[in-house]
Amino acid sequence: MGDIEMIKISTGERTRIMMDGSELRDQVQPPAIEWCDKGQHYASKLGGQDVYDTLWICLTCQTA
Repeated sequence: MGDIEMIKISTGERTRIMMDGSELRDQVQPPAIEWCDKGQHYASKLGGQDVYDTLWICLTCQTA
């Protein structure tokens, strides 16, 4: 087992729950993610491509 980390994308609030049950709360730069319309999953916006101003395809699905 390990720790769990949750980040609220809209605000960057992070909560980490450690194995001993303790919690750490802080603020981080939230990751930039977007819904990939080709692969039907969330993915990093780095390297993605907008298609027709309404669709977005991630880098992994572009090269597949």
